[in-house]
Amino acid sequence: MAEFKTRRRVKSPYNPPSLIFNQTLSVAYHGWLTNWEKLPGWMLKGKKVMETAAGATAIGCTGYPYHVVWEVTTRCNLDCIHCYASAAKARQEELTTAEGKRLLEQIAEVDEMRMIVVTGGEPLLRNDIYELIEHAGKLGLRIVFSTNGTLLTPVIAKDLARLGVVNFSISLDGYTSQCHENIRRVPGSFQGAINGLKAAATTGVCVQANFTAMKQNLKELPGMIDLAEDLNSDIIMVFQVIQPPKDGVALELEKYEQLWLIKTLASKQKKSKALIIPVCCPEYWPWLIEQKRLTFGKKIQQAALKGCGAGSGFSYIRFDGDVWPCNFIPVVAGNVKQKSFTEIWNNSPLLKQFRVEHRGLKGVCGACEYQQICGGCRGRAHAHTGDSKASDPLCFFNE
Repeated sequence: MAEFKTRRRVKSPYNPPSLIFNQTLSVAYHGWLTNWEKLPGWMLKGKKVMETAAGATAIGCTGYPYHVVWEVTTRCNLDCIHCYASAAKARQEELTTAEGKRLLEQIAEVDEMRMIVVTGGEPLLRNDIYELIEHAGKLGLRIVFSTNGTLLTPVIAKDLARLGVVNFSISLDGYTSQCHENIRRVPGSFQGAINGLKAAATTGVCVQANFTAMKQNLKELPGMIDLAEDLNSDIIMVFQVIQPPKDGVALELEKYEQLWLIKTLASKQKKSKALIIPVCCPEYWPWLIEQKRLTFGKKIQQAALKGCGAGSGFSYIRFDGDVWPCNFIPVVAGNVKQKSFTEIWNNSPLLKQFRVEHRGLKGVCGACEYQQICGGCRGRAHAHTGDSKASDPLCFFNE
């Protein structure tokens, strides 16, 4: 496979100073700025994290704005209990190689789009995945490659890194094989994820371990963080299941479990060598403020913390080209087979609703003093009420 140098984008250049600013803010979140000689371990290897941040100067509940997640396929070799994209075979509606390349070009045309997450299903099951990654790399997009890890080898990982991948994002839903495989429902998938993380670490780019918190694995979170650190993870992202009880089975956390998760993440971050980022949990930032771990003024808070990024700093592109505000808000803003992503992102009335000041939030979220930096999880509100503007049912601030 031929090697080449990734071209920097003209309209939205890589901006190291803003990245350094972003990482400084991340330290400030946890009250570490009082002693520069005791910076957290992940700051010392921050270049990898900075490549993933791709010039962002803020952080939201989906990570760094601005970026898109493209579900390149629904085909997967696992059968996870919480997955909204699972399918045994590729669907005919998937974007073709030509359509995929055109989509990447349209994403690169949007000035603020700095990074793309390539996910599935399992993206390594697409025959043209190398061609698509190469095209994205040539366009100057920072690429996060999200995989379950079971098919990732050192050779494959190094090939993808040469084509422009700056972050390997691999799921690890427990620190024991029993817990992970009860969720992934395929024997051997735990060791496969471990091997995938080790393969990713051989490339020298950022390694990210993902944990999807649910009732079935919540108590394994501390052990998973320790395991991910032992495997040289640079970032640990903690997602959550957003799904009301279905057929008598409850996966989603309750309020007291959400609070336990927040406290656990904050406690672990104090000593962790990895940067820990909660997803689907914008309440994390107000909680840090309430605990006096973030002490700078409101203007800086509002500039650095963007809360829920659905439709504003983030969007989700489905396998068939549908564009959603978020993977947990299945409402179509447009389809890239019919309109360009650039037009959808800039002009969609649906997406614009998420960008107006105060965002038209209802109930306690609409009256909350933290709505600008939190705003509650819009996906969770939609899942429980059908209204993405409703209050977040897991918020514990306004009880």
